Amino acid sequence: MPYLTFRLSRRLRHILGWSLAGLLVVAAGTGFWLYRQINGNLRSVDINAELGEQDRPQPDPEQPAQDVLVLSTDSEAGQQSAMVVHLPDDGGAVTVVALPGDARVPQPHCAGTDGEAAGGELAFGDIYARGGPSCVVRSVEKMSDIRMDHYLEVDFARFGQLADAVGGVTLTLPEPVYAADGGLVLDSGTHTLSGAQALEAARAAQPAEGDPELRERMLLALLTEVDSEGMLSSPAKLYRLADAATKSLTTDAELGSLTDLLDFAQRLSGANTGELRTVALPAPGAAADSVWEALRTGAPVEEDPAGQAP
Repeated sequence: MPYLTFRLSRRLRHILGWSLAGLLVVAAGTGFWLYRQINGNLRSVDINAELGEQDRPQPDPEQPAQDVLVLSTDSEAGQQSAMVVHLPDDGGAVTVVALPGDARVPQPHCAGTDGEAAGGELAFGDIYARGGPSCVVRSVEKMSDIRMDHYLEVDFARFGQLADAVGGVTLTLPEPVYAADGGLVLDSGTHTLSGAQALEAARAAQPAEGDPELRERMLLALLTEVDSEGMLSSPAKLYRLADAATKSLTTDAELGSLTDLLDFAQRLSGANTGELRTVALPAPGAAADSVWEALRTGAPVEEDPAGQAP
């Protein structure tokens, strides 16, 4: 089971903290009309109302944690990625479980079309188009037996606007990045990309097994740009970034305002002082079940010598 381990350095926590703080300051300090405009960009879905409580997992008071389903969608390119972010309330290590879109999963009733009954299987990546956000949450809760506390959806098609709002993104690649057909997307080394260039490269890139996707590297590079002195001292730039960022977000109803989002971010800012581990979920079966079992019980997700979950 491929996994990545990142040490959450003080520098990275500084970047994240100042990025959130900057967005809050510009949203709150530009006047009520602009605050309302930025707040109005956010879209939300009342997941709990749509799913109800029947047949949903309940939180385990013995293992308190926040579990967040994060989707990155790109309707223009027909791409989607999904992950579950598991954040223990005791400040333990954060685990991110990446969900493969081609995995065959039981078809939930909400993903049926034209009167089609639930049953059979379909690719996990097809559920969103058929049933929307709540249906994806239903499927993830069924496969994991873990209650999703929150839902965050990022429209990656707007990444170019985010990048241009900070004057482009600069990132350093230790290895070349290739497309699915083997063509070179970006060579190793340092690159400064405009929004259009960054979006084109992220859509074309095919990550090597166990490597972070190029879009993940770009998002971190974007946060680094926000952290720069020039960005934090420029209300106009911060406003453009806040405007673009909120236009790209869809949340559950409990996170449907700027104040709710900031409160949630601040509560999570100290969630992990150790390692952040990203795990690619194995195919459905015993290996995948062991990943979910580890999250439910608070055990670490380990890798055995064969590279599969125990």
